[in-house]
Amino acid sequence: MSSSRRTYSSSSSSRDSSSRRRSRSPTRSRQDYNEQSKDKYRHNGRQSSSYHENRSRHHDSNNRHHSSHRDNEYEDNRNRRNHHPYSEDFRQDSKLEPNINVVLRNLPDRAREVDIEQKLNSMEASIDDVSLIKDRDSGESRKFAFIRFTSVGHAIQFVEKHRTFDMDSYIVRVDYCKKNNVADDKEEWRCTKCGNFNPTSRRNCLECRQSFSSSAAEKRTYETETIEINDGTKDISSSPSKMLLLRQLDHLSTEESIYNAVHSLQGVYRAILIRDKLTKMSCEFAFVEFSDIESARLALDYCRELLTIDGRRVTVSFANQESFIPVYGQSEWFIPADTIDGLWAYWDKSAYASQYSFAIVEERKRREEEQKRVKEEELKKAQQVKESLEDDLSAFYADMGDFGADEDTNSDIFAVPKLK
Repeated sequence: MSSSRRTYSSSSSSRDSSSRRRSRSPTRSRQDYNEQSKDKYRHNGRQSSSYHENRSRHHDSNNRHHSSHRDNEYEDNRNRRNHHPYSEDFRQDSKLEPNINVVLRNLPDRAREVDIEQKLNSMEASIDDVSLIKDRDSGESRKFAFIRFTSVGHAIQFVEKHRTFDMDSYIVRVDYCKKNNVADDKEEWRCTKCGNFNPTSRRNCLECRQSFSSSAAEKRTYETETIEINDGTKDISSSPSKMLLLRQLDHLSTEESIYNAVHSLQGVYRAILIRDKLTKMSCEFAFVEFSDIESARLALDYCRELLTIDGRRVTVSFANQESFIPVYGQSEWFIPADTIDGLWAYWDKSAYASQYSFAIVEERKRREEEQKRVKEEELKKAQQVKESLEDDLSAFYADMGDFGADEDTNSDIFAVPKLK
């Protein structure tokens, strides 16, 4: 009996000790669990809100950064627009420096690279490569090519001797290529074993795996060179205007032939052909100015389908009126603007605008006749003044002759002659 009590008490004491050991941590009722869950949810909510606030602040800072970046780009573009080609600084910086690459412009329509190379060889040009530029879609020649000479000296010698030359009745213009302002020069080293050129980023030859040796390897540098050929594509406008742009004209088309092809359209005012300043040849695109936008819109629908000039189909679109820059003073490169006493110049410094229309011709004739009439009147007045002066002189000399006709017998030099 006592043993059973001891057994029971020992078991109960073991349960009490186990319960005491378990009770070292606080009891977790469902209510406490719910409270802790709520606290955890609120804590996570605060963390989430702080995360979103930080993300929002980061997004705002990025927006401010992009906004300032856009503002800077706007200012740069604005400064670039204000710096038009007729400013003094632009003219000073626009001179192309001699380099090994040369561009040929206004090439014949059917000229091939072989033909160009043969022509240059006949002119004693020391060339390394000829690259004729073609249209990506049609594959037709864009009438300009890049020529790489064997050295800069050969390029300088050729350009100074042949600024222009004749090729199949085309006046071809020669210019140096324009270098990019970005520093993207590429340097290569030549393997002393196989002679292959490798980029400087590689320390082993691509062909023979020979290691690079700075003391023995030959280096060469290529500069990225480009030139912009003005074929009128920069003058295209997507918005309606009172000017149409005609491209892909025949190189022999004139202002008068262009005007005669479109003068029957409603509201035509004048035709403006763009010519090269050096050769005075056509750049093969022109502008047609109308009296209003609606007339230009109606003419565009007709010209896109049926317009041919000198037997050639032309490409027609709206023109950008900002292609012409307001200028001051008198020059052979300027044309009258659409405002009273205003003048325009074409934006490309190497080209100029030449205009024609019946109204302009009639106005020119009227001014010439007016100037001729004014000159005739001035000559007539001058003749009358001359005749009047001659009459006065004749009368004066006649009076002087009568005055000295009576001879006084007195030989005294101090004697006063007597009047009749």
